Amino acid sequence: MGTVSCRLTDGRVLQLEDEPVGTGAEKRVFLTRDRQYAVGFYYGSLSDRRERVDRLTRILTNYNPTLAANGAYWTPYYSWPVGMVDGEHAVPTDFVRKQQLVWPPLGVVTPTYRPNFYFADRFGTKQEKEVRWFTGGKASKFVPQAEAGSLLTRMQIAVRLARAVRRLHMAGLAHADLSNKNVLVDPKAGDACIIDIDSLVVPGVAPPSVLGTPGYIAPEVLANKAQPSIATDKHALAVLLYELLLERHPLQGKKVNSSRSAEEDETLSMGAQALFVEHPTDRRNPSVKAIDVPYTRLGPALAQCFTRTFVDGLHAPSKRADAAEWELALYRTMQRMHPLPSGKWTIVGAGLPNTSLRGDERLAGTPLVAQLWRDTDRGMVDEKDQLVLWHHLMLHDWHLCLGTLPDERADRTPRGYVAQHGGKWWLVNTSDTPWYVEGGAAIGRNASVECVSGLALRISDAVPARVLRFSHVG
Repeated sequence: MGTVSCRLTDGRVLQLEDEPVGTGAEKRVFLTRDRQYAVGFYYGSLSDRRERVDRLTRILTNYNPTLAANGAYWTPYYSWPVGMVDGEHAVPTDFVRKQQLVWPPLGVVTPTYRPNFYFADRFGTKQEKEVRWFTGGKASKFVPQAEAGSLLTRMQIAVRLARAVRRLHMAGLAHADLSNKNVLVDPKAGDACIIDIDSLVVPGVAPPSVLGTPGYIAPEVLANKAQPSIATDKHALAVLLYELLLERHPLQGKKVNSSRSAEEDETLSMGAQALFVEHPTDRRNPSVKAIDVPYTRLGPALAQCFTRTFVDGLHAPSKRADAAEWELALYRTMQRMHPLPSGKWTIVGAGLPNTSLRGDERLAGTPLVAQLWRDTDRGMVDEKDQLVLWHHLMLHDWHLCLGTLPDERADRTPRGYVAQHGGKWWLVNTSDTPWYVEGGAAIGRNASVECVSGLALRISDAVPARVLRFSHVG
């Protein structure tokens, strides 16, 4: 295999291998000799070249979250372009002719994927960890069990996806093709990365260049009533989260909407006639896969987002949960997670059984739960949220302080921890802020308090402040 020199618009020169590692619908992809970067060149013809160049320029500069505040934090969340190839002298003309690239050549440079986003399937073939491998379909049969992850790591993946999409939407950008092929995940580590960034819909500059991937295209797009946008991203994100957590598709049911052709039936079933397989009142489209874990078993926060998106908002885009709401719902759900005796994880708390999601394993005991309240100058307000306690749970600001979330701005210093000792539950304060037992003493640094049903613990002497009220559930 030979090499070719490739000059970027910023003056850098990369040495590329002269044979592609992959070819998509629009681009051929080549790796640099050091395997640090991939360059995707457009091939065939390109009718909207000026628009593509303008889009890429803005994605590389004005709309680039990796260059903005907290840029280093956001870099792992995306395979964000880092350079552009554009011009007659960028690569040799014989290379352009051999690979049938557009003329003048135009390409986008991205970092190569991190090593944890690859795995060897059951046949020993190296594969990219696209979401499609982990959603319960035929492809999942070729994934080694060690790669499948757990409920905990899949929840972590879901948080990263919601957070990454929320950041795009905050900037006014729509991905336009969120799908099981354009998201890489690592269920072993709870990691995720959004790829195919160069086709983002840039407001007022670049309209959508793709409609999306079948199964993730919003119903209104398939019905020719809308173009890809932030609203259609909300649908695609919800589909991805449903698949990752429940390993089935939310719209793939047994209802036949056309007998004339499979293509027409698919278009109607995902478009104008789309119906949620777990619709609470309309049972005409039962899931093609057995439902051993209903979406409501994931807890009230996620259930509400799924209901809003697939029941209320399936054909009414303005009613769909947005990425920030999904992110918050996922945080609240993770506060309800509890380890099982087997080492697996489940979701418990008020209104939910003290079992695994499938009901085949029970908790060793009755979980201790802290109901979250807010003490204000107008009295106590129930936050309608709770924290499930377990041995060695680390407590952070987002557990203890009002208005704090475990997002990109969070201080991740532990403020305390939970311990079970001598048959009793204890909260240990490792912060410099005293806690106050209602009607009792202050709990200073390195001091502890026994958690018993009925205990109320105030996490500040300020107003307003969070108050934890403890009780056993189940």
